Amino acid sequence: MEEQQTEELWVIVAAAGESRRMGLPDGESKQFLLLGGEPILNYSVRRLLAMPQVDGLVVVLHPSHTVRFAGELLAFDDAKPLLIAEGGRKRSDSVRAGLLEVPATATVIAVHDGARPLFSRHVFERCIAALAGVDGAVPGIEVSDTLKRADPTGVVETTVDRSGLWAVQTPQVFRAGALRDVYSRADLDGATDDAMLLERGGYKVGLVASTPANVKITTPTDLPLAGALLSWEVEADV
Repeated sequence: MEEQQTEELWVIVAAAGESRRMGLPDGESKQFLLLGGEPILNYSVRRLLAMPQVDGLVVVLHPSHTVRFAGELLAFDDAKPLLIAEGGRKRSDSVRAGLLEVPATATVIAVHDGARPLFSRHVFERCIAALAGVDGAVPGIEVSDTLKRADPTGVVETTVDRSGLWAVQTPQVFRAGALRDVYSRADLDGATDDAMLLERGGYKVGLVASTPANVKITTPTDLPLAGALLSWEVEADV
């Protein structure tokens, strides 16, 4: 009987954004804002390290934050490797920097937004399992609200058919070869997530139903919402 191949899974945590929509002073980042008494970024790092499927992490930070986060690493007493890379101007530059640190032996690579501290480990596990039939798997929520397209002045132009539309989240999980392949190409412009790059490259990406609790902290109003969800998490197995 053939021996089943063991997957090696690494996660790139993209946390190099400049947080302009948070209205923070220059040099500050939303990743280090406190949520429940500790930095937002810590939640993702701790949860990922605790997952038995994860073999290592690369946290990609703004160059001005690498020394600062090195101190935070002392809070994570774990046998798994946790590396730091310096990000670039665009998200794709940061993910590419993270890829350079991921060992060549990795067979699966996930990419996660550091500003999503409350992702579901169960959904992440289902994304990993979904790779049996696709090159990438992403968590998402089916769009239930009515969607309208407006002009620059805010006047509605049309109502958009929402059937088949999903709002996509992270962590997104990919076959390592497919992700490395699309990042070896020159055309990364306009991509808002890594799944879009795989789609452009002709790879198959699957959707996995997620939870609305996996919020991305982008504006000041998102922080109290995340705080409320964190309190709820204490009583829910996510």
